[in-house]
Amino acid sequence: MKKNEHDDELTQMAGEVADGLLYTHARLTYNIQHTLKNASFLYALIELLDEKKIITIEELEERKRKTAEQLIKRFEDSRIGLLYQEPEEDKYLFEPKETIDCEPRLPVCKAICCRIPFALSKQDVEERTIRWEFGRPYLIGHDDEGYCVHLDKKSYRCNIYEQRPVPCRGFNCKENERWSVWRDYEGSIMNPDFKEQVEQSNAKMYAIPK
Repeated sequence: MKKNEHDDELTQMAGEVADGLLYTHARLTYNIQHTLKNASFLYALIELLDEKKIITIEELEERKRKTAEQLIKRFEDSRIGLLYQEPEEDKYLFEPKETIDCEPRLPVCKAICCRIPFALSKQDVEERTIRWEFGRPYLIGHDDEGYCVHLDKKSYRCNIYEQRPVPCRGFNCKENERWSVWRDYEGSIMNPDFKEQVEQSNAKMYAIPK
């Protein structure tokens, strides 16, 4: 078998695996959502029946709501569910509110924004260009140093720039409520606490559920 034919077969196989995982993960999320709904109702009913001989619909609904909140929190803490961008929008039509001039700041920041964790969109996943974490679908793939796997760490350039996700296209390091990259943007002085903030976020989000 020629090398090109072998590569084509591997590419096709990778695509089929990706399709299978998409279906499996979608079904898993659907089933978990319905299980949580049913479980919240049953747990509430059991608790009330244990406490009282007679119950009202209002009492049952209130207990069901409270129990559902507890179960949903447990589900979120377990980090089993899928992570997709919400709301999702076409990245090729996306227009950032402000364009950041990265070039003069790269020697200082060393593309630290490429260490920020985020979920891909369905569009990203279905394109099969952007790598994501198999253990934490569908978070952008990170290497052992915490950088995006698509970053060229010598030049600090993106290897999939034309296909980059919306969070990369729209990230504003000048004014950002969640990620405070710079202490002084104009003076190119970084926030000394930012690296630790990113590392803590990565440690939490990329932890594989057990």
